[in-house]
Amino acid sequence: MKRIYKFIKYILYKYIGSSSYKKNILIMVGGKVVAQVIPILLSPLLTRIYSPEEFGLFAVYSTIISFIAMISSGRYCLSIILPKKEENAQKLVFISSILTVITTILFAVFLLLGGSFLFNALNSAKLSEYVVFIVLNILFIGLLEPLIYYGLRIKEYKILSSNAIVQAICIIVTRLLLGYLGLTESGLMLSYLLGYIFSYILLLARLKGFFYRELKNLDAKNLLKKYVNFPKFSLFADTLYVLTSTIPNLLLNKVFGSATTGHFSISEKVLGSPIWFVTSSVADVFKQEASEQYRLTGSCRKIFEKTTKALFLLGIIPFTLIFLIVPPLVPFIFGDIWAPAGEYIRIFSIMYFSTFVFGPTSYIVYIVNKQNFAIIFNGIKLISILLAFSLGFYYQNLSLCLILWAGLVTLSNIIIFMFSYKFARNSKYIESNE
Repeated sequence: MKRIYKFIKYILYKYIGSSSYKKNILIMVGGKVVAQVIPILLSPLLTRIYSPEEFGLFAVYSTIISFIAMISSGRYCLSIILPKKEENAQKLVFISSILTVITTILFAVFLLLGGSFLFNALNSAKLSEYVVFIVLNILFIGLLEPLIYYGLRIKEYKILSSNAIVQAICIIVTRLLLGYLGLTESGLMLSYLLGYIFSYILLLARLKGFFYRELKNLDAKNLLKKYVNFPKFSLFADTLYVLTSTIPNLLLNKVFGSATTGHFSISEKVLGSPIWFVTSSVADVFKQEASEQYRLTGSCRKIFEKTTKALFLLGIIPFTLIFLIVPPLVPFIFGDIWAPAGEYIRIFSIMYFSTFVFGPTSYIVYIVNKQNFAIIFNGIKLISILLAFSLGFYYQNLSLCLILWAGLVTLSNIIIFMFSYKFARNSKYIESNE
């Protein structure tokens, strides 16, 4: 054991050294990877408890709540890491939370009046029985996000990382328990809701009421006006981003059925979700460090190049192995009924590799005040997906749809990277934040 410990210590020192940036990334990535390894290791149990159709229904459920939760704060949560004055950051946390509550109430009213029409249009009428789950899940996801951004601002990476692990454990344990009790129709959704409720309460307690201390003079009007570019540009851009991430679930469910959506959901769990957690972890640290570097020097080219190079070297071997080895193992691990998910993983491996390498640094457009380009970038991706599904539907060919989807999004990622690097290289200090 001592030799193993010394070897790990040597590797960490050699490749990380005294770099706080690399250490912070390692903390965030480590926590979120562990948070994903837990459900992945237990996925063979879940696929024997829950059917592809139930995973498909949950995919539509999670698509709806993630989309509404994302827009709920008007994306003012993104501005929390920017102000120089701590009290303004705290006020933005409060403002984001209030906007989330208002949006959630409005969407609840909408579901009561027209929820049945929405769910029927999405070929998921069963969701009309779970309106309460949907509303509460939107609320707690929306409330959690400002806390996470404030945690990033004050560099509480260990708290954020461990919180992600605890949330994953809560979801998976609840999911298994409900499944064994026979509550398979609601188990996936209820466990997701309870995971976010617990995560929000825990993070709120662990950050020890850091905010809401100096809110006597909220000055909401001026803050809303100062950061109006976030709802003006970022809201639209992030709406497009979430659509590119979630609309495939809706289109697959509508065009090719819930079983196909379920197979895709498992491929996302095995490949997409771990990649998202790694890239989001890197992106979280990149946002903070690049924003700080930009405030001080007016440029963030060096950290952009360092991050991209590290991600490429980190990902090239694992993604090659995923392409070659993982697909044949899927039926053995998850059961024969899940065999199509293996082919999905192979088709998407190149697309996910490009997302892994280029995704985190695309946040550069927010740092250099080029939010309008985020709209263009995400619009390109959305058009790529819609084109792939249109041709797949026209020819009634699922494989064609998936291959076009992967190829066009990969090309989009390369184009976005080229523009992002140009912005990082030519960035200039424009104005200081309060």
